[in-house]
Amino acid sequence: MSTPSDLAEATAAEFAGATGTPLVDVSHLTVRYPGARRRTPVTAVDDVSFSVGYGRTVGVVGESGSGKSSIGAALLGLVPVADGTIRYDGEDITHATRRDRRRLARGMQIVFQDPFGSMNPARTVGATLGEALRFNLGLGEAETRARLVEAVREVGLPEAALDRYPGQFSGGQRQRLAIARALAVKPAFIVCDEPVSALDLSVQAQVVNLLMRLKQTHGLGYLFISHDLTIVRHLSDEIVVLFAGRVVEQGPAAIVGERPTHPYTRALLAAAPVPDPDRQAERRLRRTAGPRPATGIAVDGCAFSERCPLVVDRCRAERPELLPAPGGVAVACHRSDRSGMLGANGDVTPGPDDDAGQERTEQG
Repeated sequence: MSTPSDLAEATAAEFAGATGTPLVDVSHLTVRYPGARRRTPVTAVDDVSFSVGYGRTVGVVGESGSGKSSIGAALLGLVPVADGTIRYDGEDITHATRRDRRRLARGMQIVFQDPFGSMNPARTVGATLGEALRFNLGLGEAETRARLVEAVREVGLPEAALDRYPGQFSGGQRQRLAIARALAVKPAFIVCDEPVSALDLSVQAQVVNLLMRLKQTHGLGYLFISHDLTIVRHLSDEIVVLFAGRVVEQGPAAIVGERPTHPYTRALLAAAPVPDPDRQAERRLRRTAGPRPATGIAVDGCAFSERCPLVVDRCRAERPELLPAPGGVAVACHRSDRSGMLGANGDVTPGPDDDAGQERTEQG
């Protein structure tokens, strides 16, 4: 079986044809955290499945607390897996040992949201970035330097950047350095955990375009985690939408990102900023007008039921299954047949037989 390290110099097309197995395959993943003061454990990720191919990007999108970062942490062995399996290039790594994780680090890397937090401000960038190469690959000083020079140049920075300190760089430059650190190991798979959320819009675009170029050049597989659906749909081949740890919609980025079905995905799309101030103000007014629904998770029913504009009693009592829908997507919604009543702003346009609208009217 070909390993990602054997294929590190291949193009995306060569990667895709080199193996018949996905680069990363996640099946029914569940992650739980201990409850405070011996309370019931908290389920952060609940029965999530997806695959990342060579040269492909899967975007995981959801609001804070949806469980998206826990998925990335589970893939890298940073949190234990309660149930399900994770395979990397066909190898089951669900409960990999520490020694196995050190070996896997050669093919799996991560780019964090805050690159400054993962760099020692008292050491030069070269000294910090070289640690991973020396520890994981056992490279000598000369080879380490050569790898780092190649990596920083590939992200658009000069060799002299290695001899400077983290505080001497802008936020966008530090994120490029974080990408260079991951790239220097020559991985096949990178978890991008909110890598552009702390940057302004112009720098965001530059970093996203850099990630896309690197994917095409090296055939990298990405798990791109973000709360911003507009960025995710631009970079991803497939989108997984999470709410309260559960997948509510999943499918091709062109469909999920442009014509979503689930009410929550439509709300994420409506929350994205637009350049027209008047239109943005109108969208904000539509989202905030009227009484706000109660918050909370319906354990037995749909997790989004207390915030959904199409909710009916069945939604609160019965958890919807993730079922196929037109366009090659899968949707977990009892009311997906009525999702067309949701406008671009996330508001509801009830039909004459809309029982959800009738229910809301009766409740006042």
